[in-house]
Amino acid sequence: MAHDDLPLHRPTPPVPPPSGRSASPTRWVVVGAGAVIAGALLTLWWMSRAQPDTATPAPITATDVTVGSKRPKRQSIDLPSLDESDSVLRDFVSALSKHPTLARFLATRGLVRATTLAVSQIGEGRTPAVPLSALRPSTRLQILGTSSGEIDPKSYARWDAATGALTSVSAEDAAQLYVNVKPLFDQAYRELGHPDGDFDDAIVSAIGRLAETPEPDASPILLKRPAYYEHDDQTLRALPPVQKQFLLIGPDNRRRVMTWLRQFASDLDLKIG
Repeated sequence: MAHDDLPLHRPTPPVPPPSGRSASPTRWVVVGAGAVIAGALLTLWWMSRAQPDTATPAPITATDVTVGSKRPKRQSIDLPSLDESDSVLRDFVSALSKHPTLARFLATRGLVRATTLAVSQIGEGRTPAVPLSALRPSTRLQILGTSSGEIDPKSYARWDAATGALTSVSAEDAAQLYVNVKPLFDQAYRELGHPDGDFDDAIVSAIGRLAETPEPDASPILLKRPAYYEHDDQTLRALPPVQKQFLLIGPDNRRRVMTWLRQFASDLDLKIG
């Protein structure tokens, strides 16, 4: 059986997504992490969009922002329905970013729901393998050894494209635009069993979970098992799956991702522990 980078623990059945095909729970942390923020990227369509004639309008009133808060105010706009939001989001995000990794994700069916599920799973400590399957690296993880060894530094480059897709958009612009389409994410979040439906809570949990990932002094040692890799360090082995996977994107990509996510949260006036 071919070896893959994930999971670093014995696989468990993935949580099925709202729609789309299933996928191996092996490779997807970051954009995951991001895809936290893939949700923010999707909101960029509002910047250049004309109001679609065929979209089902959902009137939104401007939301007052607490005095002293730097969170952007929501614009009074008409949103498409959640079920009809894919084509609008896909068209306008494509016009604003030509990043090939983002383009692959935009082909996902049920963009808002997939992003919402990914963010929720990250906050719970799980790897968002199914909702972020489009972000799969084209190569597999390698170690500097036969049965055990450090991660080959070249393997970290597999996540450069995903990290680049996330950081190619201004966190400030993403925050402003996120509040404009937040009702769509709130609705999708309610569908996952959160009656209050405040997607801000999911974003805080997801970013906080990634921020808690310890920073090793050296490249982690991995042990090669029959069908997966596992951390040699017992402390790292005991981490939640998403944090173990976050270690595999490499220190440089982790810094870039966390810098972006913290700025995004700050622009939304969200407090990350």
